[in-house]
Amino acid sequence: MDRATRFLDDETLAGRSLEPWLHDHDALIAAIQSGSRSFADHLEPSGSAFALLRADRLGVMVTDRRGEPLFANAAWREAFDRPDPDILAEVLATEGRRTVRVGAPGDDAPRSTLVYAAAPLARDWSLPDEAVAALRRPEAAAAVVGVGVLSTAQVLSGACAAFGLTDLQTRVAVGLVRTGDVRRAASEAGVTYQTARKVVAEAMRRVGVSRVAGLIERLVRLSFGVWPQGEAGAAELTDVWGLSARQASLALRIAEGFSRAEAAAAAGLSEATAKKELELVFEALDVRSAAGLARAVTEARALALITDATGDAALFEGDVLEPLALFHRPDGRQVAYSDYGPRSGRPVLVLHSSSASRSVPSRLVAALQARGFRPVSLDRPGFGLTDPLADRPRDPFEGALDDMRLLLDRLGLARIDVVARGGAQVAVALARASPQRLGRVVLVNPDPASADHGRRRGPVGAFQEAYLRHPDLIEGLVRLLITHLSPARSRRMMLKALEASPLDLATITDARNMADYQRGFRLFSTGRIGGYVAEQQAVAAWSTQPLAGAAHWRVLLGRHDFLHDPERTFTVWRAILPDARIDWVEDGARLLVMSHADLVAQTLAEAPDPF
Repeated sequence: MDRATRFLDDETLAGRSLEPWLHDHDALIAAIQSGSRSFADHLEPSGSAFALLRADRLGVMVTDRRGEPLFANAAWREAFDRPDPDILAEVLATEGRRTVRVGAPGDDAPRSTLVYAAAPLARDWSLPDEAVAALRRPEAAAAVVGVGVLSTAQVLSGACAAFGLTDLQTRVAVGLVRTGDVRRAASEAGVTYQTARKVVAEAMRRVGVSRVAGLIERLVRLSFGVWPQGEAGAAELTDVWGLSARQASLALRIAEGFSRAEAAAAAGLSEATAKKELELVFEALDVRSAAGLARAVTEARALALITDATGDAALFEGDVLEPLALFHRPDGRQVAYSDYGPRSGRPVLVLHSSSASRSVPSRLVAALQARGFRPVSLDRPGFGLTDPLADRPRDPFEGALDDMRLLLDRLGLARIDVVARGGAQVAVALARASPQRLGRVVLVNPDPASADHGRRRGPVGAFQEAYLRHPDLIEGLVRLLITHLSPARSRRMMLKALEASPLDLATITDARNMADYQRGFRLFSTGRIGGYVAEQQAVAAWSTQPLAGAAHWRVLLGRHDFLHDPERTFTVWRAILPDARIDWVEDGARLLVMSHADLVAQTLAEAPDPF
């Protein structure tokens, strides 16, 4: 029996393990090249995508049996007192379950939501490393995780800034999140009720919602981080709060800004039935308005994601938002971008690869800024925090152009330079459609069409071979991948993929570069893969005619690129860009934007200006 046949018969694959992909990828490639689809027999998505939470938004405390703290993070110390001794005693008596406590809002303090559990259970929660270490101490008895720090402008300011809210709108929004009431928010902001109503209406327009509850939900959720949306939250609500599936579905829709009639219709209920169910929901969550429900639901989902005994199912990051900014297309769908500044610099759009999002490697940001540039990046449709297009275009590369034009108009830019660390096809599409808006261009290891790949190696090569042979399986393969990729496993897979590339392996083992890689990959791991699937399906058949007038373009090719045959890549892109200068980087491999960030920035600075 040959290796390919043994691979397809491997029971671990039937169990939807990634181990064969990591350890016997050559056999998998051989099996796929033979025409077999047996590897796809068990591609149903298992589990859910990861959540991405901001650890600094949650208060965490670890206590001994007397309630004395063994660990308390800054968020806990700022927002909470000692845990309730009666609840703590109850938790320690049971040890097998968690207990939720919801404090009603008071006149001087916001409501708070706390989840208690005995140490043996809490050790399995997705908590910061310091809390986990404290829970392993012999004297550790319980953990308490709380949400109650969203009352301050400091916490919500990042979300408000991302949506472009003014100082006045931010003050009113903070009061609205605290109180769930426009009149009380007006008092907190020091404005009249009529002024607050106008301010809230403008804030809703900017955020892209039509109701106050939707405004609160968006701001609170963005302050916490990113996680799968929609009905996925219903299971968390039923688990933590004891709501029925029907009640949880209604609660989610009301919290996201649906009217009661709309929520009832979406759930297949009469409005009268929905009204009765929502009354029970309001009572269970101890809230009195849709706005209060929005905050309670969002808090509950954040807490549930880290207390579901899921270990790595929540990824903690401290800088999810910065320097995030958001705007909306004319149809109301969201577009996300980052502007790294300084505003006085020459703007350069850094295009991301198809398996990443807008986050730009930190060394490349620094190198560009040192040469007088202002790096800007954009999540293309279906990537990161940018919504897919309403109508899926036949060519996703051309489909990305409208968002790019909207971004330039928003920033008041007539044109912009481009560094493509992926997405070279998008740069070509922009040059054809709007050449007047494109300045100097540097392509870094541009991908040829999948059909032009001369070699397949490693787990990445195995996936790409499957994509080429069976494009209809791309989405199932990727969903299988992300439901198994904890931070530790994604790091392991990256190292495994680079075994055949010593230069890249040396680059990625640098702690700063590894952090940049995982930061770029993190939103992909939350399950937002629509853009990736569309581009992978398109690139397999992508071709284009030679692009005239590209003498100001520069192409950098790593001589030791492990993913594509460099000579074949050179041939493909020489035909597309006959006038461009193509430079070989003799000591470069695949990860040029990390290993040679200064060279990339210098190449852009020295390229001739077309205008």
